[in-house]
Amino acid sequence: MDVVVYCREDCQESRVMRDYLDSLGLDYRLKTVLNGDPRATQEWEDLDGEITPLVIIDGSRIVRGLDRARLDQHLGLVGS
Repeated sequence: MDVVVYCREDCQESRVMRDYLDSLGLDYRLKTVLNGDPRATQEWEDLDGEITPLVIIDGSRIVRGLDRARLDQHLGLVGS
């Protein structure tokens, strides 16, 4: 499973999402937007550009914001 997390350094919700993914033992790639990596910022803007965290699972399933229920559903941790 390929998981990418777009986040901002100053975003509490992004920090909570990273901590949650860490607690699940899930491997993910972290991309810092705005005041971070310009390439990651452009990718994030092309995808949404409004909300962080933004989690992309396997290139197509998207979780916007701190929506743990939706994330769990996409990860197969709960029924769909």
